[in-house]
Amino acid sequence: MLSADPGSFRDPASRIVYDGDRVLRLLDPRGAEAWQRLSTTSFFSRAVADGRLIATKEVDPPPGAVAALEHPRIPLITYPYEWTFSMLRDAALVHLDLLAEALDEDITIKDATPFNIQFVGGRPVFIDVGSFEPYRSGEPWLGYRQFTRQFLFPLMLRSWVGVPFQPWLRGDPEGPTAADMQRLLPVTKRLAISGLTHVVLQARMEKRLSGEAVRENLRRAGFSKELILTNVRRLRKLVAGLEWRPESEVWTGYRDCSHVGQDRDVKSAFLSEALKRLRPRTVIDLGANDGHFSLLAAGEGAHAVAVDADEAVLDAFYRSLDGEHVSPVLTDLTNPSPSQGWAGRERPALFERTRPDLVVAYGLIHHLIYTASVPPSEVVDWLASFGSPVMLEFVAPEDPMIARLVANKEDHELHPGRTEAELRRALEGHFSIDSETGLPSGHRRLYLLTPR
Repeated sequence: MLSADPGSFRDPASRIVYDGDRVLRLLDPRGAEAWQRLSTTSFFSRAVADGRLIATKEVDPPPGAVAALEHPRIPLITYPYEWTFSMLRDAALVHLDLLAEALDEDITIKDATPFNIQFVGGRPVFIDVGSFEPYRSGEPWLGYRQFTRQFLFPLMLRSWVGVPFQPWLRGDPEGPTAADMQRLLPVTKRLAISGLTHVVLQARMEKRLSGEAVRENLRRAGFSKELILTNVRRLRKLVAGLEWRPESEVWTGYRDCSHVGQDRDVKSAFLSEALKRLRPRTVIDLGANDGHFSLLAAGEGAHAVAVDADEAVLDAFYRSLDGEHVSPVLTDLTNPSPSQGWAGRERPALFERTRPDLVVAYGLIHHLIYTASVPPSEVVDWLASFGSPVMLEFVAPEDPMIARLVANKEDHELHPGRTEAELRRALEGHFSIDSETGLPSGHRRLYLLTPR
């Protein structure tokens, strides 16, 4: 029985449904016509072959559909507010490159949202083939404003103002308007050619005209394909030149902590043994930091979900990826991405999108307990909610790292349940301890926990 994807309903010409593990795209007459035109182009075959565009094959349509396409299943769907700066920039460049190549063969992309792009093997892949349609002579680039709001302006926020774009896109997935950017950018950036072109002039147009009037006015102005291509190429140069250099790197120097060097080999061996024995398909690495253990899981054939709240370290990890089956996810575990969008189902919460066969919680729970003040019993309950084995690192209260974390707290401000004996009692209600080992740095212990 087919089940509709809750996030695929806005375009009636092209809708995603699931048939078990199969991913199908159902097309109406307009969508089928656009697909037939797209499938004959050389850029489409080239982009699929080099991995920038999702693989697509035509299959027999179910009742009610004119045509149907099948795509491979993406291991994990992520959203732009879970991406780092480099991820959003790379996604923007892929979109612009595909648009330019499509226009050369009289095809355009009718929208320009990062939600059309996913990361597979550490690379951005355009997944919405239903966004391609034949280009009509004289038509403007209808996705330009959306591109600036959801790609360009968020990147400018980070690069030019130093403000993270993720909270903005999480609060408003449409992104900042040109008027918003005009208020936020420093004068020097507003007066630069790119600021004047894409921010100031667009803000004036937003003020004068509604979205519908803009479209009609641009159409009457008589756009040409060459004019659109010129704009796309200039945008590509601008986007490629945007950079972000983190000012403060809290955990990017984590590997320099003394316990990391002492303990990493033992932690790696403990995880490797569990991976070989359990053979998990999906591993979620909570507090992944530099991604060492995510890469270890990927090397054993698992799809690793590397979750961390430090954008600087996760961005560096993303840029180091070279085809590994790893999905970097930027989120604060004390406030992870919730369900959002239409009816609260269009974009499911992060932990509804991933069902791990193994959870790795190395170097994590003491930060939740001491920094975020989450009661230890609730941390255990949360880990149990995954319903899978858990690799857990416990750090005793006397560890030097704990002294740093509680330097500004009084003892009465800390929750009970922080000792190893208390942890074991809390674990008994949810897990069996499959195996355990101490770490060379002292005051730290690893557990492999299996659900009861």
